[in-house]
Amino acid sequence: MHRRTGSTLSILVLLALAGCGGAPQPQDEDAARELGRDTDKTVFDDMIQTQDKARAVEGVTLGHKADMDAAIDESSEGGSTDEQE
Repeated sequence: MHRRTGSTLSILVLLALAGCGGAPQPQDEDAARELGRDTDKTVFDDMIQTQDKARAVEGVTLGHKADMDAAIDESSEGGSTDEQE
């Protein structure tokens, strides 16, 4: 009786495990490659998108910084020539 119960239980467990799995969803390989990843979607997409946005804004911010540095250098050079005269 124990042998039959054990084999029945084993079969039920195997069926339950087989029922949990399914065919994997097809991935958009081009989108994944564009994102530089192996898969097109991850559980970290929100954080990755935030980092991507920060990188995109970083270029603009560095451009503004370069403009400000140039303006400061220009004004300090102009100010130093006035003091020397």
